[in-house]
Formats: sequence, structure tokens, C-alpha cells
Amino acid sequence: MKEQLKSIFTRVTPAEKERISRKAARCGISVSEYIRQRCLGYEPRAIPPDAFYALCDKLDAARTAGTSAAVLTVLDELRDTLILPGRDG
Repeated sequence: MKEQLKSIFTRVTPAEKERISRKAARCGISVSEYIRQRCLGYEPRAIPPDAFYALCDKLDAARTAGTSAAVLTVLDELRDTLILPGRDG
């Protein structure tokens, strides 16, 4: 059986609503999802531009060409920091 969802309502100024909406749009998620993630301690990240993904493809190609373990570690940390969702604190 599907879990019943509950609603939480809050009041914000028009400027606050616009700011929240812009931040959610930059992350590519709905306002509800943005607020849910923020309230649960996550910090949604903005979607990087297409140029970032092109760079990642080139880095992955360099990885397969034989790269040192230290460089691979830095590349993995960079990917995790910029792409994967983070948690506050």
C-alpha cells in the first residue's frame, strides 16, 4: 500500500519565494524537493553546464590512457564534490 503523504505549509515573502524558486531551478528540482532536501540536511547542488560534462568525458578518456593513482584520486574527489549531492555539516 502506498504511503500517505502529508503537507507542511509556510509563509514567505515574494522575494523569498523568488529566491527559493531560482535556487531550485538551478539544481534542476522542484521547489518542494529543494525545500525537502534542505530541511533534511542536504544541500542540493546546481546542475553544471554542458562544458563541465564534456570536461569529465575528456578526463575519463585520460584515465583509461593510464594515469597515476594520485591523479585518479583527485579526479574522483573532484567528481564526487561537484556532482554527487552533499549533506550539511
